[in-house]
Amino acid sequence: MIRVLALTQFAFLSLGVVVLKIMLQANPGLDGSSYLLRLDRIALWLFVVPLVWVAFASACVNLDRGILRPKLAQALGVLLAIACFLFLVASTFLTSR
Repeated sequence: MIRVLALTQFAFLSLGVVVLKIMLQANPGLDGSSYLLRLDRIALWLFVVPLVWVAFASACVNLDRGILRPKLAQALGVLLAIACFLFLVASTFLTSR
């Protein structure tokens, strides 16, 4: 389950970053948007999020005590995958205006 969620997060982030970079290069008039420029600056750093989550989820599976429950790691992974999908949607629709 960890691999599936991590790959899903990476796929959504990869597509979002590619779309963002292409759309900003194709539409030079979008340079005024501070939100898009901020996303462009931190886009590659967003790939750290799935790596940190994989480390956390692996610790949850190996330790399985206290707050480190595998169900918590799965729920957090699903929430992060949704956030990565929202990044993809935001980079697609905000740059297409």
